[in-house]
Amino acid sequence: MIDNFPDDLKPRKILRQIIRFLDEKEIILLYGMRQTGKTHLLYLIANYFIKNKKVDKKQIVYFDLENIADFEKLEKLKDFNDLITILKKDIQVDFTKKVYVFIDEIQYLTSPSSFLKYLYDHHKEKIKFIVTGSSSLEIKKKFTDALTGRVFRFELEPLSYEEFLNFKKLLPSKRTFSDFVIYGGFPAVSLKKDNQIRERLLKEIYSLYIRRDIRDLGNIEDVISFNKLGGVLAAQIGGLLSDVNLANVVAISRPTIRNYLFLLENTFVVYLLLPFFTNPKKEITKMPKVYFNDTGIRNAVLNNFTVLDKRIDMGALVENTVFAEFKKKTIEKIHFWRSDRKQEVDFIIKNKNQLIPIEVKYQSMRKVIVPSNLAYFIKKYKSERAYVLTKELEDMIYLDKTQVIFYPCWKLNRIKF
Repeated sequence: MIDNFPDDLKPRKILRQIIRFLDEKEIILLYGMRQTGKTHLLYLIANYFIKNKKVDKKQIVYFDLENIADFEKLEKLKDFNDLITILKKDIQVDFTKKVYVFIDEIQYLTSPSSFLKYLYDHHKEKIKFIVTGSSSLEIKKKFTDALTGRVFRFELEPLSYEEFLNFKKLLPSKRTFSDFVIYGGFPAVSLKKDNQIRERLLKEIYSLYIRRDIRDLGNIEDVISFNKLGGVLAAQIGGLLSDVNLANVVAISRPTIRNYLFLLENTFVVYLLLPFFTNPKKEITKMPKVYFNDTGIRNAVLNNFTVLDKRIDMGALVENTVFAEFKKKTIEKIHFWRSDRKQEVDFIIKNKNQLIPIEVKYQSMRKVIVPSNLAYFIKKYKSERAYVLTKELEDMIYLDKTQVIFYPCWKLNRIKF
């Protein structure tokens, strides 16, 4: 039985997406980086069942596989059907009604795929499984093709700017945006008021990630080189990525660099943004740009929590924040654009049949000026709408038939595509 609900359950936007699938028989898998609030989301789902669906609390069973007793209970099952016996006799659920089984950190099981497949195939009419996993590496390794057609997957990311404001009960402002840029969107970090505590938490989250996901799950022995690569990537967010250059700087082989990048991306720490192109001869297509999925973690890697307006990396850091925010808006396609003439636009959003170019200019602007690279893209691709994200300027003009919107970054939560 799920019990001891937190006193103040904070809403998450992803819950609305998940609710649509809760009445289906398929397994719900919630995955993402550690400390993004997956356990909290399980409580939100359980609360939804109890409050909105009038499910008896006794019908909701929770296993936390970071708890040794819960782990051994499931790991040592001689027969998967023994779970039914445990549910009936030990927990005393009523199998004349639907049973909801929540399993937190399911990747710890040796064979989670076989476990879920068997129980789903034989008991899907009676049991609804909702499970979480923190490591994409383990999920990909252990969740085989046998679960195809049996599972709906949802990635839980750190808080969006809008969620951050809601968590802290704040209105958007330059100050709150700056705070979000520096400390990111991890829920536990966001709720702390003391900056030293927030910094300590972020460092601990990254340290735990290195210990569990990289050293243990990724089988990385040269943690020093891995950490060095993390620092190099953190220092060049928004820059083009060359594995040749990285190999030279970190002093390890290109195959090792590629393996480390694979680990970083598949454990949700960094994201490699690919270029937009229609003509490969005219636009650079090989090198991606690198961004961190959370700027708080990025700043923890560099041990730099200086306030935004006093940073030399202010522009790149805000650009990273904008990218992470767009990614959380579940936009289908995000790219950057760079031609062979080195003309570049920070982000290209592919929204249905439209291309929306976005340039981040986090600096004081007294009058409306469309950057030349953005104007070139607009002219070439006939965009209906474009954005210049500014420090404070808010305005709108037309460039030919294209609406160019100048909008402050601190109002980022209000942008809709």
